[in-house]
Amino acid sequence: MNRILIFCITALLIGQSEDATLTIYKDGTALIKQPVGWAIPSGNSYVTWNSLPIGIHRDTPFLNLEGVTIISQRFNDNIFTGTDYFKKLRGEEIQVKPKDGKVAKGILLEISSGSITISNPSGIISFNRNELEYFKSENEELDTPTFNPFLSWDLYSDSEKIVKGELVYKSNNFSWSTVYRLKMLNEEKGELIAEAVISNNSDMDFEGAKLQLVEGHLNKPGGRPPRPERMSRVARAADLNAMPMMGKDELGDYYIYTLNDNHDLEAKENITIRMYGPLDVGYTKTYVFENSERRQKEEPLKVQLVMENTETNGLGISLPGGKVEMYSYTRSGGLEYIGADNIGQVPKGQSTTLISGRAFDVIGKRRVLNYDRQRKSEEAVIEVQVTNARTESINIQLIEHINGDWIIKHESINYQKKDASTIQFPFSLGSGETKTVTYTYRKEWK
Repeated sequence: MNRILIFCITALLIGQSEDATLTIYKDGTALIKQPVGWAIPSGNSYVTWNSLPIGIHRDTPFLNLEGVTIISQRFNDNIFTGTDYFKKLRGEEIQVKPKDGKVAKGILLEISSGSITISNPSGIISFNRNELEYFKSENEELDTPTFNPFLSWDLYSDSEKIVKGELVYKSNNFSWSTVYRLKMLNEEKGELIAEAVISNNSDMDFEGAKLQLVEGHLNKPGGRPPRPERMSRVARAADLNAMPMMGKDELGDYYIYTLNDNHDLEAKENITIRMYGPLDVGYTKTYVFENSERRQKEEPLKVQLVMENTETNGLGISLPGGKVEMYSYTRSGGLEYIGADNIGQVPKGQSTTLISGRAFDVIGKRRVLNYDRQRKSEEAVIEVQVTNARTESINIQLIEHINGDWIIKHESINYQKKDASTIQFPFSLGSGETKTVTYTYRKEWK
């Protein structure tokens, strides 16, 4: 009797792991350390392990076993798929059943993820796979299918024994990120909470897993170098009392956070764990209007918060890079979302700058009053006007970018030179007040 394979839907067989340690990185990978054990006879033996995620890096597994000799290791990821199976049947007869049509028989010419093409006495016919109820073959040549990758080892032992050890490998489909929540209590003070969002996008469940999170950007062979925002060692003296659910340690030039409890982390699931907080923090709020050379515009100013990572400011701890979600209270006491920004890693003693959005009642207008360009020089007169329609005084920062070899003259208020192409005009603006700043920049060249 022929065996019949009917291909209707794809079923995912979910693997399961127990008591593993997952060290998760921010590049979407994890190092998995899985306890293993077997009862083996004296002499040569053969053991296998098939509780592996599909995203495993095939060149990374290695086995630590005490008391035995590992002769060889094999990795098999020849995972069954219906498309690959039917590709082997090209030139043989199959049956195709459209959802709203009759069964068609023919010789399989081509199959892909989107279509099937057969040949029969009516001609060459292509079917959209989304429009098929099923397609099948009566071919009986089907080896025992493999649904998950598996590892196997040839071992040698000088006696019969139970051996235990650890299987170590790397895998894709794991990630973590930091989400900060800043509740702004007033214009100067707020409450900061840091949480780790841990994601298992693999096809495997992990029960009773020990989870570790690495903050830092590790290099990959043949890949881009890590971004130059590596955590500085000056962040060593962190306040461990601020981490009720995690411990922190150094990992070379990186930091590793360890969850204090084991967790179940199922396939396609993420969990959120508190890292820091709530912490009482301070910040400096400034309204920023940024422009360059001959640009003219009128728009609301950016709302900027600068937060110092110091002990006197309620911090003085290593802050991983992540997203900061900002909230504020309405006059009636309701907490509302007011924007978000991303930060890089912030070592102890440094500061971070956040932009929550643009202020409805603080408007900037910039005009070029005069522009004169000669063969070897250029001069422009700039006017910037800022209006504060809020009910309280605010701090303003005008940022002007000027390229080339320049000088500033006839400025109406003092400016600060930030770098070779940036000047700043800081000032305060009272409630309902409008202030106009003018200056002239001049460039000369040979």
